[in-house]
Amino acid sequence: MDRRTLLCAGVAGGGLMLAGKARAQAAFPSRAVRIVVPFAAGGPTDIMARGLSQKLGEALGQSVVVDNRPGGGAQIASAAVKQSAPDGHTLFIGDIGALAINPSLYQNLSYDPIKDFAPLTMLMSAPTVLLVRSESPIKGMREMVAMTKAGRPLSFASQGVGTGGHLCMEMFKSVAGIEMSHVPYKGSAPAMQDVIAGQVDALFDVLPSALPQARAGKIRILAAATGKRIPSLPDVPTTAELGFPDVAMDVWFAAVTLAGTPDDIVRRLSAEIAKAMRDPSVNKRFIDIGFNVEPGTPEQLGALMKSEVTRWGAVVKRSGARAD
Repeated sequence: MDRRTLLCAGVAGGGLMLAGKARAQAAFPSRAVRIVVPFAAGGPTDIMARGLSQKLGEALGQSVVVDNRPGGGAQIASAAVKQSAPDGHTLFIGDIGALAINPSLYQNLSYDPIKDFAPLTMLMSAPTVLLVRSESPIKGMREMVAMTKAGRPLSFASQGVGTGGHLCMEMFKSVAGIEMSHVPYKGSAPAMQDVIAGQVDALFDVLPSALPQARAGKIRILAAATGKRIPSLPDVPTTAELGFPDVAMDVWFAAVTLAGTPDDIVRRLSAEIAKAMRDPSVNKRFIDIGFNVEPGTPEQLGALMKSEVTRWGAVVKRSGARAD
C-alpha cells in the first residue's frame, strides 16, 4: 500500500471516528438521567428536584429519577456522583453549604466543588432574615447591639454548626463587635421552635421558613440580610439600611454535573434545566413561599461558586467553626 493510499485510509478512518463521536454525543441521553440530592425526601431541595425531574424528562426524552443521599455534609451524595461517568447522565443539586461552605467547614472534605463538578445552572435562592419571638424586647439590630454592649447576655439559635444561620450571625457579631452565645440545633424547625418559646433570643433563617411564622404572629422579622427589601415584607429594612452591609446571605441552590462532561452536553442540560425551572408548574410553589427562581448560564454559576467559596471560607475561619 503506497503513501497516498495510507493517507486516504487515515483520513477516512479519522472521519469515521469523528462521525462515531458525533453520533455518540448526539445520542445523549442514552439512558435514564439521575439527580442526586444530598438531603432526605420531603425537603425543599427534594421537592424542587422531583418537580424538575418530570419536566426535564419530557425535554430529554428519557426518565429522570431522583436519588436521595443525605448525610455527611453532602459527602455521601458527592461520592455517588464522583463514581459515575462524566457523560451528563448524573446530576447533583446542592445548596450554598454543599457547593461553597463545606470546603472550609470540613478539614478533610472528600470532594472539591470547583474541581470535581461542572456548573450547569443556578436554580433558586432565598434571602436570610433575622428574627426574634413576637414578644421579644429586641426591636431591631441596633437595639440588639446596644443591649449586648450594655451587658445583657443574649443568645442565638442556628440550624447547626457551620450552617447559613450560624455563619450569618457570626458575620453580624464580627462587624458589630458584640458577643452572643451560640445554641446549635439539628435543623431549622427545632431552632425556630425554641426561639418562639423564648428559650433562645434570635435566629437567622431563610425567608421560606420564617414567613409562615411571621404571618401567624409568632415571630417578628427585624431585618433582611439581602441587597434590597423583600416585596412580601416591604416594611422590613435590609441589613445594609441598618448600617451592616457586610451581613448578607442569600441561600442558593444549583445544579452541577461531573467535571469532564462534554461541553455540548453541559450546554444542553443547562438550557433544559433553566427552561424547566421557569415553568410555573415547577416554580410556583417556591415563589409563593419566598424563593426567587434564578436560572442562568454555566459561566455565571461557576463564577458564583468560586466567589462564594472564597467569601465563606473567610467567615468560617473567623468563626472557628468545624464540622469534622
